[in-house]
Amino acid sequence: MEVFRWGMALISILTVCQVNAQDSGLFGHVKDAKDNSIAQATVKIVETGSATITDDRGGYRFASLKKGDYTVEVTAIGYHGQRKAIRLSDGTATQLDVMLQVNEKSIEQVEVQGKSEARKIQESGFNVNVIETKQYANSNTDINQILNRSTGVKIREQGGLGSNFSFSINGMSGNHIKFFIDGVPIEAYGSGMSFNNIPVNIVERIEVYKGVTPAHLTSDALGGAVNIITKRDRRKSIDLSYSLGSFNTHRAAVSGSFTEPKKGLHVNINSFFNYSDNDYLMKTNPDARVYLEVVDKENSNRFDIIKSARRFNDAYRSAMTQVEAGLSNKSWADVFVLGLTYNNTYNEVQTGATQQKVFGHVHERGHTWIPSLRYRKENLFVDGLSATLFANSANEKMVVVDTSSRRGYRWDGVPDTLSAGIGEMGSTKSIRHYSGYNNLIQTTLNYEVNTHQTVNLTHSFTSHSRKSYNEIDPYNHSFRQDNRVDRHVVGLNYMHDFFNKKWRNHIFGKYYHFGGKVLQEDDTESRQSKSYTGYGIASSYFLANGLGIKASYEHAYRLPTMVELYGNGTDVLANTELIPENSDNYNLGLFYNRKLRDLHTIYITGAVFYRNAENYIHRTPPGVIAGSSASYSQYYNFGGIKVEGAEFELTYAYADLLRFTANMSYESAVDREKYVKGTNRVKISYKNRLPDKPWLYGNTDFIIGKNDLLGEGSRLEFNWFMQFVQEYSTTWSKLGDRSTNYYIPTQWIQNAGITYSIKNGLYNFTLEGRNLTDRIAYDNSKLQKPGRFVSLKFRYNLNIY
Repeated sequence: MEVFRWGMALISILTVCQVNAQDSGLFGHVKDAKDNSIAQATVKIVETGSATITDDRGGYRFASLKKGDYTVEVTAIGYHGQRKAIRLSDGTATQLDVMLQVNEKSIEQVEVQGKSEARKIQESGFNVNVIETKQYANSNTDINQILNRSTGVKIREQGGLGSNFSFSINGMSGNHIKFFIDGVPIEAYGSGMSFNNIPVNIVERIEVYKGVTPAHLTSDALGGAVNIITKRDRRKSIDLSYSLGSFNTHRAAVSGSFTEPKKGLHVNINSFFNYSDNDYLMKTNPDARVYLEVVDKENSNRFDIIKSARRFNDAYRSAMTQVEAGLSNKSWADVFVLGLTYNNTYNEVQTGATQQKVFGHVHERGHTWIPSLRYRKENLFVDGLSATLFANSANEKMVVVDTSSRRGYRWDGVPDTLSAGIGEMGSTKSIRHYSGYNNLIQTTLNYEVNTHQTVNLTHSFTSHSRKSYNEIDPYNHSFRQDNRVDRHVVGLNYMHDFFNKKWRNHIFGKYYHFGGKVLQEDDTESRQSKSYTGYGIASSYFLANGLGIKASYEHAYRLPTMVELYGNGTDVLANTELIPENSDNYNLGLFYNRKLRDLHTIYITGAVFYRNAENYIHRTPPGVIAGSSASYSQYYNFGGIKVEGAEFELTYAYADLLRFTANMSYESAVDREKYVKGTNRVKISYKNRLPDKPWLYGNTDFIIGKNDLLGEGSRLEFNWFMQFVQEYSTTWSKLGDRSTNYYIPTQWIQNAGITYSIKNGLYNFTLEGRNLTDRIAYDNSKLQKPGRFVSLKFRYNLNIY
């Protein structure tokens, strides 16, 4: 019913948009004398003052114009501007194509000013991938699926839509990687916001920093960071999409902005809804030594092996709505915006750490409310000084239900032994309630000393508090801990350009402080407070003709999380003696970006990297504690790991006809601690690759499309995408080989899609298939991923900048 309501709401909105689109309007293309499309050209209607920017195909559109005579002014960097007169009739859309002549005198200016924000970041000294999401906007993908195509990034999911995942950058993973939305740590939005449920339509671009993280992203990132930039503060825009796919998967997204320049009014909205039964087919796979076991019907003491079975307790639902409203261009503020975000999740849990443990009733649900404030002022007190403030407070509540009285289930849906007092995950029944507050205040001061020097100072304060209890056993004090962790992270960055911006340097320092308290079972309180200092440098130098070299280094820290320090009140014990992890991270790379013979563009980047991490935080295997019947684990520090590797990417594009990308990543993360702690005995894992981590993987991405093939303003585009993962061990590399259960075979996954767009991208239809050959694919601990997935997506996109 909820899916139906969302569908009807979208249909209603699209109907209104369709009616509006039939009013008088103006559309067309901007090209040069050689018929090449000109992107980012400004098209302005002189009489009304309204303006827009051409897209990648040189297209533009104005909707809902009154009939009459107008003057259209078109300008673009590197070209002579042009004005044209046009007469619009009532109720019709008129096409006006404009050709601009190259301005030879401004060629040098084009090279300097014509770079996009993405290219500027890519050519900085940081080892960074910048993904502009326009090319993926019509696909039925989330942020994780896009990032998984990127060089040096590997995402290992435990199942279908909404499943848990492990994110790796250059061999560092888990809590070593930090995630941001518009520069704000994602944990400030509660657990309902995750990269595996955010649709691509609400995102402008994605920045992936590897090993060395810039100071303005104030967080304790040990191995890298991912920052997504959302769409907002546009003059008028609306982006609506709805998709239907295999396994009863429904995804809807809305992104819209409205700005009234005269009154300085801003309104932004981002919203999405996801649902899937995730009932894909599980399969026995002798090649990977994976078998689906069920109880023998004739002899209950034996097991049978079945060829396949459908998942049955794995439904997932998530929804998010974010609304912002505020003022701009005031004497006291350039931007002042108040916002409110709500997210809601429901997740059925199908398996434990491996698919040999099957759950039939375990599920979790939660919601979060997040009010926020965003403020920016340019030229504060003195010219060149700007200030930005962001603050929010997330109130999160979650419930985990484990009350089935079963020890588990088999893949044929038959439950295991019935016992009144037990749960499937734990040794006792439980309805665990978690509630917490995540508070954030982030302040940034940026001072432009001159055109070659900039100083940036960012301070981030976060406070996390948590309470939990078991509804079934409310008098068990182990579920009533009241814990809090406060963190201060300060980043200071100095940027300097030399030799007419050919050599750019970022020199930065970071200060980390964390303190916390925990209320013990006996109502006594323990506290701690510690501080650390990190530092780094990133430098890039342009050699000639688009060729450049860059290098970066950081001494980074990762602070223990609340669960690592204080446990979770259920199966993880506290360890307040934990100290932060630290790592020395090095990157060295080359990049080449060149436009050849007008229509051809080539981009090549390659890098080598090295990480040396100490005081690695690791979790012990579950074990029974003396005097208790329960099984617990605990986090502790051990020596650390070393990571070394290399990566390469090539992108070639020919006009707007085709684009091809290929990349390959190699990384070797090994145990650097030689002896078993407290002894002189050499560890069996010494110099072994870490378990369950791919070490060689790559991607190819091929797009070919043609404008106006099926009518004026249309585009037909085909995309083929392939992923490769070399075979790897799920245990330490010395212990795992092809003859054991601890090995995942080599994987080749084929994906394809076709998109038909009309009216210069106003309406878009996409048919997409993932894992077309229906290969059995695994990630974490041989947890099987979905097989062949087919979806159909409709997208309506209107932008007036």
